[in-house]
Amino acid sequence: MTTDEFRAGLDTLGWKQTDFALAVGLSKVAVSHWLTGTAPLPLWAQSHLTLLLKLHDLAGDLLTPPTKAAKLDKIRND
Repeated sequence: MTTDEFRAGLDTLGWKQTDFALAVGLSKVAVSHWLTGTAPLPLWAQSHLTLLLKLHDLAGDLLTPPTKAAKLDKIRND
């Protein structure tokens, strides 16, 4: 995962760097260093973000009302 992909993932979640830092118990400076290339982006952070994105997608599917339009939209996207 590149830093741009990591940043895009945070954007998809609607999270800021500070939000991710708070969620994983790090300083916002640590996350900032990953995104500026000052420090390498840890594999665990990449995995954690990937899991959060999967949960985000799953929650979206689960929380979509079971309307006819929603079902048709899901069929089109699958």
